[in-house]
Amino acid sequence: MKLRFVEVDKFNKIHIDLLYEILKKRQHNISHIELPDFNTHKLFVENINYRKWNLIYNKDQLIGNYYINYENFIGINLLVNNIYYYQIIIKEILSIENPLPEIKSIRNKYFLINSSPQNKFLNDALKLLNFRQIQSTYLCK
Repeated sequence: MKLRFVEVDKFNKIHIDLLYEILKKRQHNISHIELPDFNTHKLFVENINYRKWNLIYNKDQLIGNYYINYENFIGINLLVNNIYYYQIIIKEILSIENPLPEIKSIRNKYFLINSSPQNKFLNDALKLLNFRQIQSTYLCK
């Protein structure tokens, strides 16, 4: 696998389109229940303030994206459900990125990854990497 990360340009139409294609194909969602329309997506991309946001390529093929926010959470969205891909991508991210310093009750001193309980591939990859589950989150409608 030859990974390449390309920084998202929030005002680049191609990047916005690619991110929407990834969003449309996601099988496991945490941040939304229904797919937003394209204009809502575009506004989100242009206005979100992630610390880092990259498209992920394997050679020249787009395979997903990842972001890191200011609370040290890493979000990973892949077009392929593959434990190996998740492991390699997480290892690569952790090798090039550093968490921001801890702020008690606000930001953990380590990176954190949220995962849908239905995302077996990501959950299995996290277990194989010997990461520890510290929390479960519930949506209260």
